[in-house]
Amino acid sequence: MASLPEPVIAALEAFAAPHRRDVVQSVATDDPGASHDALAALTESVDWVDMGAAHPLGPDRSDPEGIRRLLQAMGAEGRCSVLSASGAEDDRDLGGALDGVLHQAGGALVVCRPGPLAFLVTSTREHWLLSDRDVPQLTGPIPVVR
Repeated sequence: MASLPEPVIAALEAFAAPHRRDVVQSVATDDPGASHDALAALTESVDWVDMGAAHPLGPDRSDPEGIRRLLQAMGAEGRCSVLSASGAEDDRDLGGALDGVLHQAGGALVVCRPGPLAFLVTSTREHWLLSDRDVPQLTGPIPVVR
C-alpha cells in the first residue's frame, strides 16, 4: 500500500486526541503504509479523535450534497483526499468522494482542502464533522467562507 497523502497525515495529526497521538502517528508515518487493520481502526469509530474538534451530524445531514455544501460553507475547496481501510486516495472530487463514502461499507475519512477540516463516517454509520472552526447554521442559503 502506498504511503498516505500529506493532507491525510496532517488531518490525522490535527484531529488526534492527545492519548491517541502515538497510534495515529504510527499509522501516518508507516512506510510503505499502514496495514488494512490499522486503517480500518481509524475509521471504525471516533475513539482516536480529539472530541473538542468533533461535531456529530444528525441523520438530517446525511446526503452528499448537503454535506458538500456544509464543508464548502466552512471553506473547503472542490478537491479532497479520502482514507478508508483499503487505503488512501488524493485529489478526489469532493462531491464524488462524499457520495462514495456515504454508500460504501465500512468507515472513511474525507479530508478537505484547506485543512484542518474533515468528514468522518464510522463503520457504524455515524457522521462526524472534524474541525476547529465554527459550524454554520444550515438555514437558508449557505454562504461560502473565504
